[in-house]
Amino acid sequence: MELKKAERSDLSLIRALYEVSFPRAERKPFSRILRNCRQGRMILLTIQEESGFAGFFVLAVCQDLMLVDYFAVAAGKRDRGIGSQALGLLRRRCPGKKIFLEIETEDASAENAAQRKKRKLFYLRNGMKETGICWRLFGVEMEILSFSDLSREESARMYAFLYGRFWFLPIRPV
Repeated sequence: MELKKAERSDLSLIRALYEVSFPRAERKPFSRILRNCRQGRMILLTIQEESGFAGFFVLAVCQDLMLVDYFAVAAGKRDRGIGSQALGLLRRRCPGKKIFLEIETEDASAENAAQRKKRKLFYLRNGMKETGICWRLFGVEMEILSFSDLSREESARMYAFLYGRFWFLPIRPV
């Protein structure tokens, strides 16, 4: 397995997986992701197996910070260790970066409560840790997990980098 910078020919596979993997409320317009890639704010990586496309990462990079904005493994390839291997490859590819991500906060009353719990356990098993940081991002309460120590100020710096000087309007601390 390897991580490769996405090429134009990968975009339709990435977009299709993106649209089925994330709730509408959590999806940025795909055109914004592509624009951020052209502007050097984001990187699209594909997860490749011998048999081809297995998933993708959308990464925002700001100095020593790396936000895993989106990460998905193709439906037919899940539960085979691909996600764990991909996270390991990402860590080795980006030494010295503070890699973090957002997950929906656990909520026993949520429709997808079991999925939220399973997702968090997956990341914790793969070396991430709770930061104690939560943000309400565009109306969705999210918890920050990270491979290393991360401060609220560092995560705020990433959002300011991604969303500009008015980043705080749709993003609030919880």
